[in-house]
This record gives sequence, C-alpha cells and structure tokens, in this order.
Amino acid sequence: MIEEKYRPISNFIPSTSELGLELHVAELGKGSPILFVHGATVASHGFYAPVKGRNWMAAAAEAGFASYALDIRGYGKSQSDQMWKQTNPYAPASDAIKDIDDAVEWISRRHRCAPSLVGISWGSVTCGLYASTIGRGRINRLVLAAPIFAERNELWRNMIGDPADKEKLNPAFGAYRATALADLMDRVNEELPVGCDWHSEGAVEAVVTSALQDDVKSNNFAVPKLHSPNGTFVDLIQCFNGVPLYQPEDVNVPVMIIRGSHDLTSTRSDALNLFDKIGSSERRYIEIANGGHFVSLAKNSGEVFSETNNFLTP
Repeated sequence: MIEEKYRPISNFIPSTSELGLELHVAELGKGSPILFVHGATVASHGFYAPVKGRNWMAAAAEAGFASYALDIRGYGKSQSDQMWKQTNPYAPASDAIKDIDDAVEWISRRHRCAPSLVGISWGSVTCGLYASTIGRGRINRLVLAAPIFAERNELWRNMIGDPADKEKLNPAFGAYRATALADLMDRVNEELPVGCDWHSEGAVEAVVTSALQDDVKSNNFAVPKLHSPNGTFVDLIQCFNGVPLYQPEDVNVPVMIIRGSHDLTSTRSDALNLFDKIGSSERRYIEIANGGHFVSLAKNSGEVFSETNNFLTP
C-alpha cells in the first residue's frame, strides 16, 4: 500500500461550462504546482493509485512539487449527469480544455503562480490544444507523455473507425463505453514483444481497481467495468487519420515530449513530427527503452518520473 503521507486529498471545484458539474482534483505535496491530465480510458487514478508504494504524484511530491491530478468531466469522481443522458459521444477535447482551464485557474489562485501541465496519451491532445489556445500565458511548462498528434495509424483506424469509412468514427459509439480489466490488459499487452516483462506486476490492476471504486455504475455488470466518455474517440479518429487538433506552432512555453520506445500508439515518427513543429525554442525529446504506451506503469517508470521532475524543476 502507498504510504499515508503520499495519499492524495480530494478537492471539488465547480465547472464554469456544465451546470451542476463538480470537477475532482486530487492534491499531493507542497511546492511549485503541476497539473496532471489523464488519457482516454482511466481517470486520474493512473497518477496516484498505490502501485507498490510508488506513483507519479508521489514521485513529484518527493521532488518538492505540489502535484494535482484532474478528472475530466465524466471520468472518475467528476461525475456528470449529462453523460448518462446523451446519445452522442460525450466530452471531446473542446470540452476537456474548459475543465483544464477551470483547474488551472483554481491552482493559480491557490499558488499565485501558473502551474506546469503534464498530459498523457489523449491528455497530450487536450493539453496541447489548451496550451496553444485558451491556455496561452496561463501555464509555466508543458510535458506531453505518450503523445498523440496527427499520423495515420491503421491499428486505431481499425479499432474505432467506421467500417464503411475509416476517416470517420464508428457510429456505434454512443456517449460512453464500459471496459473490463481483462480488456484493458489485452490493450496493454498487445503492443509489447512476446515474453517481455516490462510492466510492473500488478500496476494496471491497482489502477483499475482504484478507478472502479469511484465508478458509480461499475457493478451493473457481472464483471465490473469502468465507464469512460467517448468524446475521446471523436478526437482520436481525427488524429489517427493525420488531422491535427491543434497548431503546435502556437505553443510558446518550454515543452518536453517523453514516450516509451516501443509505443505503437504514440509512434516515434508522430512524436518527432510534433516535436519539430512546436513553437517554443526550449524543447526536449526523451525516449524510455523497454516501454510501450503505458511506460508510466512499467518497471522503469522511475525514469519517466525523474525526467519529468528534472524538466519541471524551477
């Protein structure tokens, strides 16, 4: 179990764009502020779940940061009544950046300074969009982990594209989806070389178990499932057809890109294309060997944490 001193506390802040929505922001540590933004399936639990006593937020706290992790609307403890009522995919990046802005504003008031921003996977899309549009001038530094930008990716086109036209999202996707642990484990393992033992034992299970505890409808199934908004797929089908959701030239803060060397979702060519287009003169590109898309949960996750801490250290 994670040490008590590294157990985050929960804050709830009102959304300025969805009536009645309370956004959950986990908090841990003291110092310069960092805001973590999650990916497409699991909420902020991926940053603070008890993974053998160690996780990204704990590593940031140990390094002297005040770390915060946001649940985008519909994820985790940011429960939305609207999501259950909709039929179209809920909470795409255009909505997510409003939640990020609410959290940035709240953190900035608390600390009287701009936070740095760390986005992983789909969170790299929302954070990149935020930093290049409404967040310009509102953040300090930007880390894009396992980033997704704009490259044709047949693996994902086949997974979420319309069978009749893979330029478009499969119309079968409604407002949200439900994912069992076994399905997520298949997703984690499918991109890794056969027989490798790169992932930290029990890490994914710990994250999903933590997330299921906050999912109000997870037990509606014989096997508990985790609910996630499908607005992410509206964004990702564009990215994986080579259509960027934002202009990286408009990002004007220092940026670090970090990815696992064997990541088939955040490919090297896509990440380097993004790196070359970023407008900031201060930027860094890091690859972690023996890691895939979920390298932050791998045995060598400490490299991800230390590289991030070093880049964000004032």
